[in-house]
Amino acid sequence: MTLKMNPEVFKYQSLAEADSFRLLLLQPSPSHDSDLQCHVLHATLSQCDRDIIDQYTALSYVWGDPSNTGSIYVDGSRVIITATLDAALRDLRDESRVIRIWADALCIDQSNLTERAAQVSLMDQIYSIAHHTVIHLGPLTPAAETILKAAPSNTSGVIHESHDIVKIAQENMLQAVWFTRVWVFQELVLSRDPWVQCGNLRARWADICNMLISPSWKQSSKELQVLADMNSSRGSTRLQFLTLLTSRRGLGATDARDMIYANMGIAFDLHSLLDYVQVDYRKTCEELYESVARYLMENIGPEGPTIFFPHAASNDQSKQKGLASWAPDWSLPASNLVEMYKDNNLRKLQLDSKAHYAFIGHPLTLAWVGYKIDVVESFSVELPNAEALDVGAREEYQKAMKTLMGMYLNVWWSGDDSGQHQHVDLRGKEEEHEKLCRVLGGEWLRIMGEELSASQIFSQEDLENQKKFEEGFRTWLEARAPQHIIMAGSGSEGMASLMYAYLQPRNIPSALTGRRLATTRNGRVAVVPRNVQMGDKIVHLAGPLISLVFRRDSRPREENLETDIKNALRAIDEDYKNQTDHRLDEMEKVDEMEVEYCTLVGECYVDGEVGWKLNQEWDLKIYALR
Repeated sequence: MTLKMNPEVFKYQSLAEADSFRLLLLQPSPSHDSDLQCHVLHATLSQCDRDIIDQYTALSYVWGDPSNTGSIYVDGSRVIITATLDAALRDLRDESRVIRIWADALCIDQSNLTERAAQVSLMDQIYSIAHHTVIHLGPLTPAAETILKAAPSNTSGVIHESHDIVKIAQENMLQAVWFTRVWVFQELVLSRDPWVQCGNLRARWADICNMLISPSWKQSSKELQVLADMNSSRGSTRLQFLTLLTSRRGLGATDARDMIYANMGIAFDLHSLLDYVQVDYRKTCEELYESVARYLMENIGPEGPTIFFPHAASNDQSKQKGLASWAPDWSLPASNLVEMYKDNNLRKLQLDSKAHYAFIGHPLTLAWVGYKIDVVESFSVELPNAEALDVGAREEYQKAMKTLMGMYLNVWWSGDDSGQHQHVDLRGKEEEHEKLCRVLGGEWLRIMGEELSASQIFSQEDLENQKKFEEGFRTWLEARAPQHIIMAGSGSEGMASLMYAYLQPRNIPSALTGRRLATTRNGRVAVVPRNVQMGDKIVHLAGPLISLVFRRDSRPREENLETDIKNALRAIDEDYKNQTDHRLDEMEKVDEMEVEYCTLVGECYVDGEVGWKLNQEWDLKIYALR
């Protein structure tokens, strides 16, 4: 939002020093309803840090609806501000004394993108140097008054205890929009002495937390857990940038770029982050998110991509139309998908991702060496949380499962270079085992057929896809029944393990929930993202432990992009030639590899598939991703 100011009447003066900022000298008034008046003071953070007399208070508040406005006279000029800022300043205004206030909407020239970026970069110092921070939550309601007056530090001077204070807080004050905004976390964490204010009554943040937060790690409600998490971050060591992003993603921000900028100042890895990202409001959101993605990809360790790719799982809902498919949209909430299943096979190459990919061009293209595993032939409807399927009522299935578990009591282990595996001796019980496996398969066919199809309204295309999937799924289940596969318990692996866990009565979170099952061109079954399409390729990239689903990208591209991609990968290979244990020898022949242009759809697991097995040949390609 940009404040409405008449440039002929009010004009910001340039800030002279690198640490210059503005303060409001809020003029006193005995009347709450009289016009707000202030003067603008230019100061520097270094001066304020040394000043023991004229200290300032930082204001933390929610900008609110831009169409709901108030006003303030700044150096005699009337300025339109949001109603929330108007209310906060009125509640802070003293009857007889001038107060020094820092409020972002007025103290930063929001129309000057260069200044705005510079001031946002100083926000950590602005809040940490402020003598106090006032968190203004809104008007003084009866519930807010009950909570604040129970705090020893409340400004009324009278303490009133309440036995229902926790319940009142979680149903009222902790529902305030302030707790859902992205900027407030930095403002709180960096503040030396935060106070919570409603109307003209306030109390120290620490007192509020002491009253409401349980000593146990787990709180009794979502609202209390948010409060506890915010409070535990105060005074602690700074968190990694990725941790901050994942914990705060999807929170309210008027400008989606602030999902990044609001977390930079409190990240312990800020120094390395600044090599990739600087606060710059001239950059588009897409450019910013892609720069962040590049930083995370290159700086979060050897398993970076394995940790990184799940964060893009919500991108099918993204409103950032030009955003690369591999760059997470941090303005969206997390997908809350359970981590994708990984096999425990050790007999495979341990490849370093960084030796096999490069970022090229503008807009950024991510080029990565890998090979195709399979192609999606058909897919099911999206699998719901298993709670919706009334798992406990499936008597025949549960009885068969119990009998199978009895058969698997006498298992034995074998271990080799590929990992550890359980085996079971079914001699004399082969027919019974096959019959029980068919019971399990029949239950899954009912679920994937009539039950899910009838559970909600699907398009004709979805139903046709589902019908085709059921045919391939039935063939796969029938082929598995005679095999001596451990179908239940901790000894099960692959799809058997995933299907067993999904229909457990204990309702354990499952990697199948929120995803689809698919059949592949080679007759296998896979777990795929919800936005999969027929013909999507399943690929293993060099390094990541998880296979990925890609979709061909036929959009126009830069004329020399393929040449640039191969040049970049050749340059990367020069840096990694000595790391032969973690690099593909074929990287020396990168000029001979075909370049295939794709977009990332999401993570995948193909039953029985182990990527990069030793003593195996691959048809390597360069996958150029946007």
